Amino acid sequence: MSTTSLTALNMIAAIVQWFILLFLLRIFVYKPLIASMQKRKENIAKQIHDAETLRGQAQQLHDEQEALMRSARDDSKNLIAAARREAEDQAKKIIEDAQREASYRQKAALDEIIHERDAALTEIRSQVADLVMMATGKLLERNLSDADQHHYVQELLRDAGNLQ
Repeated sequence: MSTTSLTALNMIAAIVQWFILLFLLRIFVYKPLIASMQKRKENIAKQIHDAETLRGQAQQLHDEQEALMRSARDDSKNLIAAARREAEDQAKKIIEDAQREASYRQKAALDEIIHERDAALTEIRSQVADLVMMATGKLLERNLSDADQHHYVQELLRDAGNLQ
């Protein structure tokens, strides 16, 4: 055989070997590699979807937590405001009670002063009556002139005025 036919046969054999190699590579390497890559692509897509779902859930939980925090802040503000109002109401009640007590004590003291004054006036009237009786007794014992009578009456009035 000639060298060209040998070369052509070698070339045909190389091409056939090349196609057989490609066929074998396709069956044993390319298909499993494509299947593996497809599987990995699907796995990555699933992980991305799961991550987005988890992120959505995390955002929802975050929003719920923020709502709870706002609610807790509002509740605490309301509690503080209620406590403040209650304290103010108690303070007003204490002040009113103190004013009522002070008014009661003031009235009691005034009543006691009036009573003491009335007792003192009664005592003064009693003493004036005693002085008048004594003066009358002295006048009856003596026969006085009009000037003496006038003088004793003036003296009695002066003594009565000093008693008050």
